[in-house]
Amino acid sequence: MRYTDAICWDPSSADDAMWKDLHAHFTEPELVELGSFVGYIAGGQRWIRTLGIDHGDVLPETTVGLSPDAARHVSARSAAK
Repeated sequence: MRYTDAICWDPSSADDAMWKDLHAHFTEPELVELGSFVGYIAGGQRWIRTLGIDHGDVLPETTVGLSPDAARHVSARSAAK
């Protein structure tokens, strides 16, 4: 959670220890891509929340991007209708 907090909410929390840990696993270009992706997803989720859209309100029958358990739940819910 510490890393996403730094990317999305509080850049000042990105301390030297965090960067050292991240650089042990990722190259600089990978970190740029990872940070960009996390920011993109976080922004999209905030926009969805702003619109007041809950999970399943739009395209409720789709299971794309869901965990296997969540996909089974959606499929069962759709079949019950």
